[in-house]
Amino acid sequence: MDYKTLRDLAKHHKQTFGRIVKNEIYKLKDGRVLAVTRLHDDYHDMDLAVLLSDTFQIEEIAGRMDRIPYPCCETKPLEVLSSLKGIGVMERGGMKRVRERIPRNLGCTHVYEMIESTFRAIFVGSHSILYGDWEELLDLCPEEHRQLGLHSPILAESCYAFNGELADPETFRRAQEKYREVLQRKEAIEALKREEGSVRPPGKLIVPESLLKG
Repeated sequence: MDYKTLRDLAKHHKQTFGRIVKNEIYKLKDGRVLAVTRLHDDYHDMDLAVLLSDTFQIEEIAGRMDRIPYPCCETKPLEVLSSLKGIGVMERGGMKRVRERIPRNLGCTHVYEMIESTFRAIFVGSHSILYGDWEELLDLCPEEHRQLGLHSPILAESCYAFNGELADPETFRRAQEKYREVLQRKEAIEALKREEGSVRPPGKLIVPESLLKG
């Protein structure tokens, strides 16, 4: 069956359960990143806030439970969150390290879900976090974006879009040239800033070496 056929099965039926997980990502002026995640369903209203360094390491993490079914869960699962400090959100195996530091019987299934959702949101939003202010200068088409992702140590082989068999050397080369051009313009802007003390570059531009190697 296709999606519409399956979805239409819900017509004229009362919904028995619903859940919403919302992620918000903010880039702070000092280069750090703040992630706020909210979970709402028929039994829970929970919030999670994670402060990351400019290299995506957890510096601070805290949560709040406004509505939960079991009062005993209100303190312990939140107290152990501090043990997650130092974990690299953009590193492979991040959730494995979360579970190593917080055993299942000391944590909360729904907090785990919020942490995983937060990690995924940061992963997906990392391009905007790192390059958002430079987007107009980069001027990459979607396929050039994807080809750069194929050579990223974080994105490579992470899903079908970044399957190595879909690599296009010519498009990758074209994207590399655009990156090099932007780096030169970035250096010129920063040089002007140093000379005049009045021109601020739009933000830090971090380019993995793998994206510039031919």
